[in-house]
Amino acid sequence: MCGRFVILYKKPFGIDYRKSFNIAPSDSVPIKTSIDVKLIKWSFSPFWRKGKDLINCRSETMNEKPSFKNLKRCIIFNNGWYEWQNSKSGKIPYFIFSKYNFFAGLYNESGCLIVTRNAVNEIQHIHHRQPVLLKDFEIDRYLKGENLFNSNANINIGFHRVSKSVNNTLNNTPELINKVF
Repeated sequence: MCGRFVILYKKPFGIDYRKSFNIAPSDSVPIKTSIDVKLIKWSFSPFWRKGKDLINCRSETMNEKPSFKNLKRCIIFNNGWYEWQNSKSGKIPYFIFSKYNFFAGLYNESGCLIVTRNAVNEIQHIHHRQPVLLKDFEIDRYLKGENLFNSNANINIGFHRVSKSVNNTLNNTPELINKVF
């Protein structure tokens, strides 16, 4: 779930950032923590297994798995993400978006990851998981430890099919999020 996402603002969390229509794991992304904002690599390796880069974490098990122990909470800014639907003719890419621009995340000194949940009904046919979305007023509550995995920010999600050009991480143009038929 969520192997690519989009940031369209030049100053998310007040940080200078180049717009990107195809953010991939290992790219630097802006995050907000309980004490500051910074750019950090999207993906990290657990301290006990260097080289095993993780990009997502299931909300249901984030407090149980050794890989996520001692991680701190963060917020990752976004303007939407991509998911691929399996079909007989191959994987079909979709751009998925919400009016809420905040993913729940976790981080350590080496990187960050996105917290996921079961997908809402609107997008279940595309993929069974989605990022945990948060409303503006929920950011501080999440950062202080409240589990808001079922926030109302996770409903009313829009989506449309996009070009397979998004499959190549070298492609990074506004056309990637355009609807195709």
